[in-house]
Amino acid sequence: MLIVRPIKSDDSEAFVDFAAATGVGHTNLPNHPQRLAQKISHSELSFAASVDQAGEEGYTFVMEDTQTSRLVGTCTVDATVGLSEPFYSYRVDQVVHVSADLNINNRIPALHMGHDYTGASRLSSFYLEPDYRCNYYDQLLSKSRLLFMACFPERFAATTIAEIKGVIDEQGVSPFWESVGRHFFSMDFAQADLLTASSNKRFIANLMPRYPLYVPLLSDTAQAVIGQHHDDVEDIVNILEHEGLHFEGHVDIFDAGPILEVRTRHIRAIRHAEQIKVQAGNPVEQGKRVLVSNNSSHDFRCIIARKQGAALILSEAQLEGLQVANGNTVTYCPL
Repeated sequence: MLIVRPIKSDDSEAFVDFAAATGVGHTNLPNHPQRLAQKISHSELSFAASVDQAGEEGYTFVMEDTQTSRLVGTCTVDATVGLSEPFYSYRVDQVVHVSADLNINNRIPALHMGHDYTGASRLSSFYLEPDYRCNYYDQLLSKSRLLFMACFPERFAATTIAEIKGVIDEQGVSPFWESVGRHFFSMDFAQADLLTASSNKRFIANLMPRYPLYVPLLSDTAQAVIGQHHDDVEDIVNILEHEGLHFEGHVDIFDAGPILEVRTRHIRAIRHAEQIKVQAGNPVEQGKRVLVSNNSSHDFRCIIARKQGAALILSEAQLEGLQVANGNTVTYCPL
């Protein structure tokens, strides 16, 4: 059975392995042991905290295979971004240039750097081992955090975003970075990516151009990748879009990957989440797949189950995995 639960300090070795396996471009899961240890500690404190409104909490989850007692994936939802450290993005917009004398009216696409998503919640740090990218396990891992948000809405903001990895080649080269960032940072994309994850982000404002970037002045390859995601994140993009997240013209300032957004209350899993009293017994084999979680913020657990009719029947192993008993109230939503 696969169970999603909060990360804990004992999971640090697997967490470091996940970060190493993600490669370049996953800024929020950096290959930086000290930063990862801080992320685990921050997550433990966040899950244990009593929260009335979204602050700077960060909730990191891991997925465990109970048959092998090993971790196979991780993901995070941050309560807010941009409060203590700036959160930058480029807004893809148009600048109008008009000459009445020449009868010319041009709309030029331009990138405007700003803080438009300050205070939004963020889905990030998704990684799942290749052997488990099947049997709906990727949906379990990604959507479990959405069910957590449904259980504890006071912990999150009115808007939720997801930063998506942009186009980067096998050598770790970003066409957008080569056309923009390299001119101002004088370093490779991988170096800048790690620096962003491991230090104060205020250096970005000091080095990046403060004025709009006219897109036609960039290289053709850079223009082509603005708002495009990397091939290896296609599945997670499909999952997020199914939940209602969509592209509204904001991109990452380093690789120009798309930033998806949605009003938090419009997220599919949150809209369809319901409470039900669980029954112990023999689970149905042909029912509708659902995500099921307990209602504990500190010891959150989430699994895939099947539901048929009005009842939700779980096996003893499933009840034990969720840390609930017969008759307890749980939360579920369609997968």
